[in-house]
Amino acid sequence: AWFRFPLFAMATVFWLAQDRRLLYAMLLSTAVGMVIMCGILAAEVLIIGQQNGRLSWPYGDLVPGSYLAKAGLPAFTIAVALAVSLNNRIAVVSGFFVLVSMIMSLLTGERINFLIRSCSGMLAAIIWKPRKSRLSALIAIEVLAVVVTMQSDNNIAGRFIDKFIDQLPTGVHSPYYRAMMPGVLAAEQHPVLGVGTGMMRNLCSDVIASAPELDCHTHPHNFYVQLAGETGLIGLTTGTIFMLSIVWACFKAGRRNRDNVVAATAFIIPLSFFWPIAATADFFGQWNNIFMWSGVALALAATNLVPDERDEPSHTTAA
Repeated sequence: AWFRFPLFAMATVFWLAQDRRLLYAMLLSTAVGMVIMCGILAAEVLIIGQQNGRLSWPYGDLVPGSYLAKAGLPAFTIAVALAVSLNNRIAVVSGFFVLVSMIMSLLTGERINFLIRSCSGMLAAIIWKPRKSRLSALIAIEVLAVVVTMQSDNNIAGRFIDKFIDQLPTGVHSPYYRAMMPGVLAAEQHPVLGVGTGMMRNLCSDVIASAPELDCHTHPHNFYVQLAGETGLIGLTTGTIFMLSIVWACFKAGRRNRDNVVAATAFIIPLSFFWPIAATADFFGQWNNIFMWSGVALALAATNLVPDERDEPSHTTAA
């Protein structure tokens, strides 16, 4: 059933985004959505504040940082690239947009999603015609904003620095290690086909019977570990090829059209989502897929941006 999300991405690429005006309209609506989300999160901070270091509006669930980091990542990376490359009002507005959204992302308390945005932003800043002075200024302003935000609330600093370091998955002391290892054990016990798609939530207690120090969750918190444990070697191999092909398609589009900021930064989105050593949400889940595949769809849609349509008659006809 999860395949409806990649199917939505394909529909975006081969149907909606054949008209580049619609692609730009979708990117604009994504940017507007990020601005609205930042306003909602600012209201939550002012009205009730963080709850255990996290924000949850407007969903009533701890996922607004995932929305900013995943659904909003195409607009965010483009804004970063514009902020460090242009020398006009668009650069100023883009820089302010980036700064505010990064502060809101930090306040959500979602560490992996904050890292996704930070690393993606840095990569976007250096790959599309950066001005050294603008790049240095943007980095300095963002670092200052993060430091000031952490200094204003010790809980934020503790969560993003102390707890993050303590919880690196290097042993059973780490909750990430205890969550991921059941997937590894499932892969060892069922190497070819795994225990079944989405079945770790039901079979985890049997899988870790010989390792009671591990924890059972609804999924192993890493895409590749989850694919290995739930779909075996076959699913891990085909799933990895599937994800790499998305990154490669976006990367090729960017190389073909380096002057277009949308195309040039598109590969960053799937690269960030499918980074192999990251802690992740459920590959077959709902919240994660709604947000993630919205971003991937827009990234893949950039493959329709041809630098000179006169040299690409097939693309002109399709458009």
